[in-house]
Amino acid sequence: MKTKTAFSGRADRLSRICGGAPVNQDFPLLKSLPLDAGPYARLGNAVNHYLYVTLDAYYQDRTFDISGDLGGDLIDSERDALAGLPNITPNGLVLPKRQTYLAYNLVHRVVADIFGALGFAADAAAVHAPVNIRLVNGRPNPAIDGRPRASAKMHSDMWAGEPAGAIMVFLPVFGDFGQNGVTWIEPVSFPEEFMGPLDDFDAGAHLTEGGRQYDAAFVPGEIMLADPYLIHATQKNSDSLRLSIDFRFIPNQTLASDGLAPGTRLGNYLPTADWADIGNGRLLTSEAPLIDYTGPDIATSNDYAAPFPIKRIDG
Repeated sequence: MKTKTAFSGRADRLSRICGGAPVNQDFPLLKSLPLDAGPYARLGNAVNHYLYVTLDAYYQDRTFDISGDLGGDLIDSERDALAGLPNITPNGLVLPKRQTYLAYNLVHRVVADIFGALGFAADAAAVHAPVNIRLVNGRPNPAIDGRPRASAKMHSDMWAGEPAGAIMVFLPVFGDFGQNGVTWIEPVSFPEEFMGPLDDFDAGAHLTEGGRQYDAAFVPGEIMLADPYLIHATQKNSDSLRLSIDFRFIPNQTLASDGLAPGTRLGNYLPTADWADIGNGRLLTSEAPLIDYTGPDIATSNDYAAPFPIKRIDG
């Protein structure tokens, strides 16, 4: 028997996208599927390499060791150095820079391979670039967590400018997901006036009242898909770090409600074939150097964190 939901059309679309694949965590607006060990190991290696290249480029007077066992050894051994990197946004995005974008493209290529091998690419009309490499510090910080659009606040991605039809994808890689996970709440309803950007996520937090909380966990070695109607928030309950990949894709199947919030970030979505070619015939690049930021605070924006030109390299 199907679990009851107020958003049956969205639940049916997500179920269809996941198809006949084995599902480890099964909720109306969220599914989690297992990855084979090989692709998961490739992803961990690529991410660890990206962190190493970033640390090496910024701390030029230091030497970093990534010869240890896979499992996020840089997160375990270089917490303070990682926390000092200037290319990590308040919500934890480890942004590619001029010195690091080549290593980033390797991560993207592995993510695209996983996405395609699971059959999701066939259901995607467009995918967001760049994919987010997100490093979350589990230590609560009121100055960061109280910002208008802090990921620690309950929110829908639509409130940051993403389209209503964009399916969320999460790939936990390594770190402490037990204490520093994500809270997921399916609201009772999703009024049209809240389908779009909000200046402060708190303005929509009341939609979680009376909603159903999903007992879903971030599990390394799984890939998680979720509908944007699912309101969520980063949890911070320890001094440890966690690292995951997240991105969005627009499915081929559209629903009438998708048109209520076309989003402000469609320019970041690429046709799926072009997105999958990043790291092969295309490179996602950055012209920004990996240096300390000394400019003014930037007001809340409905655009992505920074521009990342994509260039063809296959002639």
